[in-house]
Amino acid sequence: MKYIFGPVFSRRLGFSLGVDLVPYKVCSMDCLYCEVGPTTEKTLERAEYVPLEGVKRELSLFLDSSPEIDYITFSGYGEPTLFSRLGELISYLKENYPSYKIALLTNASLLERNDVLNDVREVDVVLPSLDAATQEVFERLNRPVEGLKVESIVRGIERLLKETDCSVWVETLFVKGVNDSPEEIEKIGEIIHALSPHKWQLNTVVRPPAYGVEGLSFEELHRIAEKVGYPATEIVASSKARKRKFPFFQLKEEVYGIVVRRPCPVEEIADALGVLTEEVEKAVEELKREGKVEEVVYGGEPYVKGISS
Repeated sequence: MKYIFGPVFSRRLGFSLGVDLVPYKVCSMDCLYCEVGPTTEKTLERAEYVPLEGVKRELSLFLDSSPEIDYITFSGYGEPTLFSRLGELISYLKENYPSYKIALLTNASLLERNDVLNDVREVDVVLPSLDAATQEVFERLNRPVEGLKVESIVRGIERLLKETDCSVWVETLFVKGVNDSPEEIEKIGEIIHALSPHKWQLNTVVRPPAYGVEGLSFEELHRIAEKVGYPATEIVASSKARKRKFPFFQLKEEVYGIVVRRPCPVEEIADALGVLTEEVEKAVEELKREGKVEEVVYGGEPYVKGISS
């Protein structure tokens, strides 16, 4: 499959079928922590970056067998709302596969726009990022396209909450020494309380980042949660998937589909796919021999990273 991957076990969404709507690496930001890698095309221009009919064809091939998944999730290589035919794709899924919930992972850079807001109205769960409260920290951490302001991010999330029925789970990813100062945390907290999202999810750097930054400990995230005091706060933590069985050739494809988008430890891949660690290790060794993956070390822990063809 070229445009869909998984399903994988997501810490926030359970078994999630991923959908890529932009090629590597088209985005409106170049975040220091991005697990996909540095942005190669930074833009706010919406376009049909991948063929809508090709995405629909792959989705129908997969969904026609009525697989057990929790969400169809727009995520992947870059910012999904840059895909200009997103609304058409969402309508197609709602009309033809209404039993499946749809999730959208977004950096919120385009949510203030009327066309984007209209496109995402039927999404069940939108997970926008809000990593900074001040323009200085926003530019340092998220490295946005020229002219994009943090106020636009906040207004977009505010419109999403007020003008749609989407469930909104705002994520803040904390990076050591960048957006974790007491002053920035206080200002982020004020924005979260004012927005009042359905959830506020705290996260940090856990996979090899695009640039050399470090994450916070669970204890530090817990102290931030206590300081802000927002009632619907979650600290994103690991979950375990139920065990499944794949043919070896399919397991290799699934493993590669995960690590080409985000580097992962072997144990996390096993949890994501719901298979034994030993099975993943065998698949990784075969993929190494084929030159499709490599091992990198981050935080003293080995990660498997896919090599883009």
